[in-house]
Formats: sequence, C-alpha cells, structure tokens
Amino acid sequence: MPIATPLTELLGIRHPILSAPMDTIAGSRLTRAVSEAGGFGILGGGYGDRVRLQTEAVELKGFASFGIGFITWSLAKQPELLDIALDARPQAIMLSFGDPSPFAPRIAASGARLICQVQSEDMAKQALDAGAEILIAQGTEAGGHGASRTTVDIVP
Repeated sequence: MPIATPLTELLGIRHPILSAPMDTIAGSRLTRAVSEAGGFGILGGGYGDRVRLQTEAVELKGFASFGIGFITWSLAKQPELLDIALDARPQAIMLSFGDPSPFAPRIAASGARLICQVQSEDMAKQALDAGAEILIAQGTEAGGHGASRTTVDIVP
C-alpha cells in the first residue's frame, strides 16, 4: 500500500524510502530496483571513479525516477563528474560531507532536485541556503559516518 507524504509527493514515488548512494555498492542495478519497488534509488558516485560513473549512469539514462549521489569534497576534486551525472538526467543529485553551494546552481539549472545529507544544524542551514529541497539528517549510528552526534540530536 502506498504511503503519501510530502517526500513521496515531491519525488513522485509510492513509498518514502530513499536508498543511500553507497560508493560502489549502490550501482545502477540496486538504484533501478529501489525505484521500481516504489522508492527512490540513488546511484553512488562516491569518491569519483569516472569510468564506473559513466558506465552506471548510462544504464539509468532515460529511467524515470532516480538520483545520483556524491561525497561533496571528493566531487570538488573532479567537478566534471557532475556533468556526467547530469547528462543521465537524474531527478535529483545528493551531496554529502561538504559545502553544496559550488554545485547547487548547475544542479538547479539542470532541473534536478538537490538532496543534502547533513550532520549538524549548521550544515542543514548551509544546505538550505544552497537550495536543498530535501535534507537527510545523518548521525554516527549511520554506518560510522557522522560528526559525533546522533540523528536524535540533529532532527529536533
């Protein structure tokens, strides 16, 4: 049974579930499976393996509902990877661990939504100022990632 929320309405999905863009784990096959099941699959762009990103993004080109996610500080070292991602026409780009503002205008101009993973209130404000439409609050309980805070501390 579908669950209607502001998130499902914004992304046009049936269930408020987004897969994490886990570097090489979240390939096009997982991304497509999550989206086909009614969630929102996000391809892992991770640390910037250009060949892998090109190969996986091509598999999703023309697919209606998916995103591509990057480690922001790594994307800053290879900003041209954003062009590869945007060429696949994702519905959203997810940025984690860094300032999204250098990339936000290009993401917005493409028509993709900006999703930002944040680990603090200051990061949330920075993401919103950059134009993020979706925030993912991440604490230390998320696979070891985080900034010494739990999600319970961030969300309120």
